Amino acid sequence: MSPIAHPGPGERRTVSTPDGALVVAHDHPAPSGSPQGPTLVLAHGWCGTHEVWDPVVVDLQERRPDLRVITYDQPGHGQSSPGRDRDVSLLDLGVAMREVVAELVPEGEIVLAGHSMGGMTVMAFGDVAPDLVRERVRGVALVGTAAHLPGRRGIPGEVAVMSLLAKAPASFPGLPTTARLTAANLFGDDPDPEAVRATMRQTSRTRANVVADWYRAIMGLDLREALAPFAEVRTVVLTGRRDRLTPVSAGRRLAALIPGATFWTVPGVGHMITYEASRLVADKIELLLDAEPASQRA
Repeated sequence: MSPIAHPGPGERRTVSTPDGALVVAHDHPAPSGSPQGPTLVLAHGWCGTHEVWDPVVVDLQERRPDLRVITYDQPGHGQSSPGRDRDVSLLDLGVAMREVVAELVPEGEIVLAGHSMGGMTVMAFGDVAPDLVRERVRGVALVGTAAHLPGRRGIPGEVAVMSLLAKAPASFPGLPTTARLTAANLFGDDPDPEAVRATMRQTSRTRANVVADWYRAIMGLDLREALAPFAEVRTVVLTGRRDRLTPVSAGRRLAALIPGATFWTVPGVGHMITYEASRLVADKIELLLDAEPASQRA
């Protein structure tokens, strides 16, 4: 299989959040040097980094040389520091996205996309910045995510492991895993070994207390009321048919909560859809880039 494509490093920016997190963002300028249309802002999931979006960024900027893209590491993930308070909530992620947008894209239209916890970030953004969604967001892609997970059983041993990690010191390394477990839990049919290794590296480097804190936040997931601002925004929802963390049923329920949202399932694909079906994800984001401008919505 071909190596994972990575964009150039872009311009590194640091954004402060109200709770003291320092969020590291990467500004990928339009290859043409003349950005046109909305700016694309991408949020990654739990235990990941901005790198999960790399294949999609490369694909989209090859198709659209005028496209500017912003990626960033969520608080406590990758190169970003956590906030002061360990009692985190998903709304904190919405606030972090709001600050990234305010600092890096203060004007013009935007398209938002989030994978897994990143999708929850986009939904939380709707709660903390509803007017901005209505006035500036042209489209939204919610990828491998959910607004709520009633009756979720989880992976065997999940709760016990998270309880142990929550007690670990801040310097303790991240979630222990292997390539075999990563492929079995996060990928679908015939995963690319390089994508599995990339995911495993990101997961294992996320510090234990960060893993546990955001796990606790996700377990209280219920963002259904945060979806109201997206009612008139072009929205696509994608779920891998083999996704064990946010299953097809969760994606279908999410799409049903947003009037006019379009829902796709991707055969043979697991949770890491940005790696497993990056071209398809790029296809759906292109629909949003070409959607009706927010300024023209009734």
